[in-house]
Amino acid sequence: MSPQRRLFTVVALALLLAPLIASAPLFDPDEGLHAAIAQEMVQRGDYVTPTFRGEPFLDKPILFFWAEAASLRLFGHHEAAVRIPPLLFGLAGMIAVAFLGRALCGESAGLTAGIVYGTMLLPMGVSEVAVHDVGLVPFLCVAALCVVRASELRAASSSARALLGWGGLAGVALGLSILTKGLVGIVFTVIFGLCIVARQPAAVLRVGIVLTIAVVVALAVAAPWYLAMEHAHPGYLHYYFVERHLQGYLTATQRHAGRPFWYYLPIVAGGALPWTGYLAGAAVAARGHSLRLVLWGWLATGLVFLSLGESKLVTYALPLFPVLALIAGEYLSASFDGSLSYGLRGDSRLFRCGLAAHILSLALLPAVGVVFVQWKFGAVPAWVWLGVALLAGLTLDAGRRAARAPDAEGFTAGIVRMAIFTIAGLMIVAPRAAAWMTSRDLAASLNAAGTLPPRVSVVDERIGSLIFYLDRPLRAQATADRVDNPSFSEAIARVRTDPPDALIAVRNSQLPRFNRLFASPPAPDGAAGTFTLFRAERLRAALSDR
Repeated sequence: MSPQRRLFTVVALALLLAPLIASAPLFDPDEGLHAAIAQEMVQRGDYVTPTFRGEPFLDKPILFFWAEAASLRLFGHHEAAVRIPPLLFGLAGMIAVAFLGRALCGESAGLTAGIVYGTMLLPMGVSEVAVHDVGLVPFLCVAALCVVRASELRAASSSARALLGWGGLAGVALGLSILTKGLVGIVFTVIFGLCIVARQPAAVLRVGIVLTIAVVVALAVAAPWYLAMEHAHPGYLHYYFVERHLQGYLTATQRHAGRPFWYYLPIVAGGALPWTGYLAGAAVAARGHSLRLVLWGWLATGLVFLSLGESKLVTYALPLFPVLALIAGEYLSASFDGSLSYGLRGDSRLFRCGLAAHILSLALLPAVGVVFVQWKFGAVPAWVWLGVALLAGLTLDAGRRAARAPDAEGFTAGIVRMAIFTIAGLMIVAPRAAAWMTSRDLAASLNAAGTLPPRVSVVDERIGSLIFYLDRPLRAQATADRVDNPSFSEAIARVRTDPPDALIAVRNSQLPRFNRLFASPPAPDGAAGTFTLFRAERLRAALSDR
């Protein structure tokens, strides 16, 4: 195994194992919800319709839920089983980016691009929590790789069999992407194909044939589940593809609408950290270089496509990150192999500025996380500060060694060490933040009681993790009318009519806002982790004193 492949393997293993070792509780809003849906799928034995508290959940396709359900069946109902699928999808994304990079730019650039993708802030973050978007990237990259291979076929060897093979493989990948995240994978693959054709006009027929085959196969792969859903829930296809996809893109009908056109620019810049600083040098290096212009064209067109949509969300930007990784990886590789006129020891200010930004962002990222947790939620143990400070020092030292490295191997080794230290720092911070984004302790309190109160109102918080962590008998009682998440005003209105022993749970960070609804702050009836607990009877008495 080459040194660069070993470094790639080290990063991949660190990204896979560190979140499992940290063992943070499940995050709300999305991770806990998706885990609870997969858990309900296993218990009900219905692998067609995702449900939450017995109600159909129609907003997401099925593949990620299948992966989660398989992991829960295999490993048991706990956090590690929930996180193994997204971590494996993240690892698959790294590998797929590396293969695509190798096909486009050579092995060194491909391996570097894989490392870049895996350690970018947004891809790394979504691979550590159970969200669907991370599953899209490996399928998208496999489809793009098939387009590249088809474009490389010479006229004499462009047999129908070769085109059918690459088109069929791309179609399977895109079919799985439709089962993961709808049609976005097809859109980004077509954009990439157009960029390839702009560089190689002679390949237009081959690329067109492969994309046509791919779309047909993709629809055939995805159709059985979608048709089963339409049979079980008439109108589902219209809801998902017309209302969610088409109208969601063209009109402000979805809850994520109303964001400005430039919404994704800071997400791309921040989500690409610590590699963002290299993009300026890569943009300059792209002038007159057809392959680099293809990558920048793919990025720019994809960014415009997402920005034109009315519905915008942070994770919707994830399809942009493979190409960002390819751009940065190719630039870093070219900086050492002589294809650029400068290297680490050369005279490029842009390269040195990018490296400085890389080192500082990795050193400071865990510390910024601790500061945020301290500011937002309260005191952080001293050992957390000490551990983060120690790892920041080690990161700076690794960065200094990378800056002095005479070759690509030494530089890559240095940035890998930086990444490992930063990952360790983030794993120290994650459980502290998770305590304020989970209902695990609240579920433990309810489990200890052995039965649910007549109603459990978790005020202004998502409740997916609460449902997941409840013992199975209590989970069976947790119907939508018995456990929910009302707003502050709804919770107060219910207090007047709920049974006396109905439970109201308020996150401690929201407690000042809750207390302002009363003439004097009501005395709590208990606590559960970062929640303060009240009984309806006590709150009703406090309201009568106003």
